[in-house]
Amino acid sequence: MKKRHIVIIILLVVGVILLSSSTYIINEDQVAVIKQFGLIKTTIINTKDYDLVKQNLIDNNKEDVKIIREKGLHFKIPFIQNVEKYDAKYLTYKSRTEKINTKDSRFLDIQIYAQYRIIDPVKFNESVISESGANYVMDQRLYPVVIQSGNRLVFNEFFQSEVLESNITEKLDQLNKKLMEDFGLYVTDVGVNRRTFPTDNIASIESKMSKQIEKESEKLIAEGDSAYQKAKASTDRQRKELIASAIEKAAVTKAEADAEAIKIYQESLNKDLEFYKFIQRMDIYKNLKDTTIFLDKNNDLLEYVNGYQ
Repeated sequence: MKKRHIVIIILLVVGVILLSSSTYIINEDQVAVIKQFGLIKTTIINTKDYDLVKQNLIDNNKEDVKIIREKGLHFKIPFIQNVEKYDAKYLTYKSRTEKINTKDSRFLDIQIYAQYRIIDPVKFNESVISESGANYVMDQRLYPVVIQSGNRLVFNEFFQSEVLESNITEKLDQLNKKLMEDFGLYVTDVGVNRRTFPTDNIASIESKMSKQIEKESEKLIAEGDSAYQKAKASTDRQRKELIASAIEKAAVTKAEADAEAIKIYQESLNKDLEFYKFIQRMDIYKNLKDTTIFLDKNNDLLEYVNGYQ
């Protein structure tokens, strides 16, 4: 009876081992290759990458490799086939810091980044094998492209993200074609995440910036002075025009008033000349008060005096 129990336990253990050796699970964020006697027979990929992987296998003479797009539980031949899995999520590459000599002969330290994925696990397994190997590939293939693109830009363009990224993106399609064909990798995003001035250039840069600021300041001051002089000249001209216009209007008004006064005066004389003479005599009498004068008997003034004695 004990022997029978031992046999059953042994059979169960063997069954568990065989079952675990004949099944494997591929998660949604994984891709894999299944090898038989060291040769890749099957690959499990993301559904959306099927066309790219299929074409890449053809280009690399691997048409006989079976492509599986379903993730989850799968079966294999135990002890004969083995599975190698890779991360299918976006991986991040960060470069070492590199000194750039810009088109206008200025220096800048930059560090780039890239987002990439393992799309064809067959080619990746044959040429790269690990994520650290993928970073090495980026150092050798992607990094020089960015540096060469940077050398064709002027200093200020490094701080205009759209200019730099546009310059890099132009070469990305051609670069991805080679990365897929040679390593099964695909870059989706590239950029510069750090721009710093080389330590030995800081003093020179500060001097150039100071001179540039001084030059801009002088330009703005000159423009301000010019604008002030123009505004002042315009204001003075307007003031003189207003004064001249006011003087002209005042002169016209005074002339009109004088003319009107003379007209009224003349009309008054024409209406009652005798009354005017009477008023004149009264003014004379007023002025003669407490005054002694000597007049000739024929003086016209005596006529006014004698006429009103």
